[in-house]
Amino acid sequence: MSRPWRAGRGARLGLALLLLALAGVGAVFGLRAHALHRARARVWALRAAHAALQEEIQRLQWELQEAERPEAVERRARELLRWGYPDEELVILIRRR
Repeated sequence: MSRPWRAGRGARLGLALLLLALAGVGAVFGLRAHALHRARARVWALRAAHAALQEEIQRLQWELQEAERPEAVERRARELLRWGYPDEELVILIRRR
């Protein structure tokens, strides 16, 4: 059986099926890689948000501990409410540019 192989309909169909199978496998792996990339980016964003929240928690805990001291309460009342003692005069400077 040494007759030459002819590229007919069967060969083209086989080649088309092979290329279709390779494209399907490539699509599966490509979509998986894309999903992993998106998940990695989301994890980094969540880690950054977690770190920012941890810093804010530390700052709030420090302010809570600081709020127990009378000096801190007086300072906050002066800053936020502009309170002072009766014999003090409050001077507010407004600078215009």
